[in-house]
Amino acid sequence: MSAAWWRRGSGRDRKQGQGGLRAERGSIVAGGDVANAVAMQVEQMVVQAQVPAQKTVSQALPPRQLPTREALVGDATALDSLCVYLRDVPAPSNRTLPSSGTESQSKLVVVHGQPGVGKSTLALNAAHKVKDAYPDGQIYVDLHGGKETPRSSADALGHMLSSLHVAREDMPDSVDDRAAMFRSLTVGQRLLVLLDSAHSTDQIEPLLPTGAGCSVLITSRRALSVNSITQRDPVPVHLPDDRNALAVLSHYAGQERIAAEMEAAIDIIRFCGNLPLALRLVGCKLKQRSGSSLGRMRVLLEDERSRLDHLKFDTRSLTACFIFSFQGLTPTTRSSFAMLASLPAGRLTDWHFVRLEATRGAGLVAGDELVEAAMMETQDGEGGGDSESSYRVHDLIRVFAARQYEELPPEEGKALEERLVRAYRDAVVHWAAQRAPELRAEVDPEYVAGLRDSPMTAAEWVAGEQDRLCWAIDRARNLGLITVAAEIGEGLSYFLDDITLAPNSADWIFNAPGETRSRVLAGLRRARARAALAEGNPDRALSLLVLDSDDAVDGPGARDVMVVARAHSVKGDYRTALDRMTVAVDRLRTAGDSWHTLGSLELLGELQRWRGKPELGEQSQREALRIAEQVGDLRAQARLRRTLAETLGYLRRPSEAAPLLESARDDFRLLGDRRWEGATEYALGKIYRLLGERQKALDCYSRAEGIFGPMGERLWVSRVNNARIRVLAGMGQLDDAVATAREAIALFEQLGNEMWVAHTQRDVGWLHLRAGRPQDAEAPLTRAVDVCAAAGDAYAGAMARHLRGVAYRELGQYPEARADFDAALEIYRSGSYEWNEAAVAHDVIRTLRAEGRTEEADIMERDISVANPIFDRMHGRDGAVAVPDED
Repeated sequence: MSAAWWRRGSGRDRKQGQGGLRAERGSIVAGGDVANAVAMQVEQMVVQAQVPAQKTVSQALPPRQLPTREALVGDATALDSLCVYLRDVPAPSNRTLPSSGTESQSKLVVVHGQPGVGKSTLALNAAHKVKDAYPDGQIYVDLHGGKETPRSSADALGHMLSSLHVAREDMPDSVDDRAAMFRSLTVGQRLLVLLDSAHSTDQIEPLLPTGAGCSVLITSRRALSVNSITQRDPVPVHLPDDRNALAVLSHYAGQERIAAEMEAAIDIIRFCGNLPLALRLVGCKLKQRSGSSLGRMRVLLEDERSRLDHLKFDTRSLTACFIFSFQGLTPTTRSSFAMLASLPAGRLTDWHFVRLEATRGAGLVAGDELVEAAMMETQDGEGGGDSESSYRVHDLIRVFAARQYEELPPEEGKALEERLVRAYRDAVVHWAAQRAPELRAEVDPEYVAGLRDSPMTAAEWVAGEQDRLCWAIDRARNLGLITVAAEIGEGLSYFLDDITLAPNSADWIFNAPGETRSRVLAGLRRARARAALAEGNPDRALSLLVLDSDDAVDGPGARDVMVVARAHSVKGDYRTALDRMTVAVDRLRTAGDSWHTLGSLELLGELQRWRGKPELGEQSQREALRIAEQVGDLRAQARLRRTLAETLGYLRRPSEAAPLLESARDDFRLLGDRRWEGATEYALGKIYRLLGERQKALDCYSRAEGIFGPMGERLWVSRVNNARIRVLAGMGQLDDAVATAREAIALFEQLGNEMWVAHTQRDVGWLHLRAGRPQDAEAPLTRAVDVCAAAGDAYAGAMARHLRGVAYRELGQYPEARADFDAALEIYRSGSYEWNEAAVAHDVIRTLRAEGRTEEADIMERDISVANPIFDRMHGRDGAVAVPDED
């Protein structure tokens, strides 16, 4: 092809005025109407006919430039979809004009995703699979989008024209002229162009062919869109799931090796965050070092501070993969991202960026810039209000960015830290004000604008930011912001039911040296007391909250009374706990402190139930649930549905309790609250047992143990074992029930929990009765009676006395039996325990008949049958055989 010919053609094109024709960005653009588009097509055909050199070009060997492909391991769904799309290309014809502009366009598809996710591997595999559909060749261009200097469009076009056998001296100098030449040469061909690692839309627009038989496959970290081209929706490349990630590691390291050290392999996958490039680098390194074990590699990767140092092989490294994307960010975005990456891992939202940047607009732009650079991904349905977004950062990118924070000038880092610390102070005090109204005046509404419309509840936000709030307390102290540190601790203190503190951390978190404000000091002291209760130390809690009996009448003072009541409950002193909690509820109601009224009513209901007044407990817990629904706190609602369901179980209404528990369990799963999910499974098992669905009950207990065991919750594991005793015995598995009881008692004794030892001793006594050994039942039942009496647990004490009465009856000690039965009946008749009353009545009547007092037995049977309709449904019940709490 001669340069003179090209100058003639391009010169004519440059002289076109308004309404003239031009070839632009791979499509025919008409300045006038459809007739102009047709004219342009005719012109192209005429020009091609005038150039003998074109025949030489077409007869030359077609380009076959696709590099060797890496194996694509794992899910092939995206590959199959790409292949279907790319194979569907029409046979081009220079003799038939297209009926529309769309039909004259080449296909275009962008494969995009974060660094190292496998975009090029996917695209190359697709290109190799469909290359037979493109007999005129396949052109490959690396656009260096992941490097410091991306390849210029002019240079890329020079390579592409050379691939089509255009001599270097015949190539025009300008990008526009080279692009026009490339479009003219490809209009009648079936050519596949793979533009790998594209940097921007401006870079690729000149590189697009015109022919309808051509296809362009682009890889980029950005979801590029070429406005003048009708293209398929960009194809995102996502991280593989665990199974496919394991397949990637196995492919490079060797399947036998992975199979031999599967546990280490799973940890390596986790440390690599399932990122294919990281897994490839590790796998290649392992394969090269045949004697190196996966266990050794796991140790090297375990410390995230040095993890990136080991994710490299030969000339490739993960750091190099990330560095140019990071350096391409604006300076303020780099600094903000590095600052946030240095925090404990967690979600990022627009709020985080807005509070670090100079203006809200600048913060939103920073988030958009990071998403466009594939350093973050947006998360649908999370974040703040309609204008707020939530983001996900791959863990290895977070580790990389955190390293960059260490390189910031100290003064810049200090300024960013102070800005973020103050932001956390404003946020947590804002959320705490929903539970402690006196805090509302402590925050400027302008500083929490991004949080006010958030769909998240206060509990969800604080739980998600817990570790960072602790970071903020620490940094505030180091920066000399002592008041700010105290205020963050005070705000956090109102969310102790929603967070999980590390053991012995409360004194550090809720300590305020130099603080003098009484409100702040009271809140921090109360937080330390509640943490002591959570650690099983009620005496320390009581020592922190010494009440002046008549002074704590306001809301904050009543909160202290509430915690004191909790402490007495943990100590097993239910009488004092009930008295204190009744006072707390009255004072909190008077003060209009709705959140703390809610929490107090929850425990008040449990105390009323334990003291033999379950109907009052139901009333208290339903009131608490109504407040939680008004507040809109999903966690509080779920927790109260669980508590209310337990009370309904005591009231023998398991069919009402089961759906409440199932709903609460689902909500805890949604919230990711494993501890409360396990507690709800435990409660649901008890309800299924009351419904006679014993296998379902055991399944619930197994799920609960599966949650609590790995968490180290030994008390809960012991309680689950206690709950299994009656189910196993009811299924006739007495030996298993006895073994379970022994295990539970041993664990309770290790924990020093006398009340639960007593509860389990009661079940041991019943097992002796069930086995026909009443003489062995007396001692454990007596211990249970004594401990429950000392604690004031009337309901549990009544159960133990009922069973001991049965043991006395079986031993022929009738006066002792009647005394225990009478004591149990007194408790049951004082509350709404009709089922329990009917069960005891059957054993009383059986005792009277054993004594030969048939007439008294008949009279009692007639009277109780009329007064308590449940009695007749239990016809023939014998407490020495029947499972407690079951019909």
